[in-house]
Amino acid sequence: MSKAISKTTLSIYGATALPLALVGYPIAIWLPAFYASHIGLSLASVATMLLLAKITDVITDPLVGIVSDRLKTRIGRRRPIIILGVPVLMVSIWCLFVPPAHVSQWYLLICIAGMYIGTTLIGVPYGAWGAELSSDYHERSRITAWREQFTLIGLLIAAFIPFIVEQYIQPENEMSAIMKGMALAIAISAPITVALLCIFVKEPAGNKPGQIDISFNESSKRIWANVPMRMMIGLILIIVMAEAFRNALSLFFIKAVIEAGGVGTLYFAYFVAGLLAVPFWLWLGQKIGKHIALSVVLITVAIISVINIGFGRDDYTLFVIFFIAKGACFGGLQFLPIAILADVIDIETAETGKPRAGAYIAFASMTSKISTALGTFLAIRALSLTNFDATKLADNPAEEILALRILYTIVPALFFLFAILIAWRFPLTAEKHGELQKKIAAHK
Repeated sequence: MSKAISKTTLSIYGATALPLALVGYPIAIWLPAFYASHIGLSLASVATMLLLAKITDVITDPLVGIVSDRLKTRIGRRRPIIILGVPVLMVSIWCLFVPPAHVSQWYLLICIAGMYIGTTLIGVPYGAWGAELSSDYHERSRITAWREQFTLIGLLIAAFIPFIVEQYIQPENEMSAIMKGMALAIAISAPITVALLCIFVKEPAGNKPGQIDISFNESSKRIWANVPMRMMIGLILIIVMAEAFRNALSLFFIKAVIEAGGVGTLYFAYFVAGLLAVPFWLWLGQKIGKHIALSVVLITVAIISVINIGFGRDDYTLFVIFFIAKGACFGGLQFLPIAILADVIDIETAETGKPRAGAYIAFASMTSKISTALGTFLAIRALSLTNFDATKLADNPAEEILALRILYTIVPALFFLFAILIAWRFPLTAEKHGELQKKIAAHK
């Protein structure tokens, strides 16, 4: 069994997830509505630009993963790429969240593509670094749990910014103030957390010379030949797409169907629940297996999603209760798939003795980002086809409100049903992972 990693190291490593989470929340929840209702772009244009920008990840994610596996510098393989990503992310985020007046859809496309490149440069090598910090099945769960707790702290901060703006500042242009506040939070936190990571967390030793010099095509074939990895790709694709679909419509649902304000306040409570629930999901994964625990999360989320279809203006309290319950499940959705992925990587390592965490994390990251784009695109595009007016919200006709209800509740639940079928049948258990570790040790 690998030596337990100190809480100090876990805290410093996990902290870099915070600015990445600060990016993810406004992109998922606020950006479509911001550019549609405040900047003046059509819902269809916003959806299309978000999808097109994701095309960059098809190239950059695998490329960054392979480069970060092969790179040899005096400061390590992962550090140089992560450091490069910080200014790219900061400039792109500022341009995206604090745009000048009267920007076009092409401005949105360029800015969000730059933002995706920045998150790739940081996120892919950062994830690979974490996967290599320990080889133990349960210790990896612990590493992932710490990282995802910082993800949830980042999401809490991101939700706290709208809460402060809504409750105390109350500016004339509320949404613009929220977006600017989030841009400042990212610009401050990203360089600080990355600097701490690069200075204080030891990067695991690189591979021996010539050990991983394989082509991109060969790398892709090996990853695809890993059956549990194919299942993980399917899980990530479905789960992230379902969450992105729901998130893209969340602001519209709360304001047009529930007819409630204080969206930032609701999401603050949502992420508090997610943060508090992470230890429970860690415990459950250790007791019954990570894939079974993930199945429990997915079943619960699907039920909550369907229940939401019956809520309206007079059901605010019930909606909040189930919204917070969904937040608790969000902690499991964040933590468990990543913990499972770290174990899946060991299958190829056990066969070849050649660790390639960067390539695997890159493919998972690419899948996640494309799924996010597809889910957001499909949600916003579907809503635009109903003639729903983003500026009218609750004043839309009843048939448009009904369509929004169905899109927000039933469609994500259908996605989750398919994910449950995959998660329940996942073949990699703690016992099987222990056998993989014995094979890996024999290669050393």
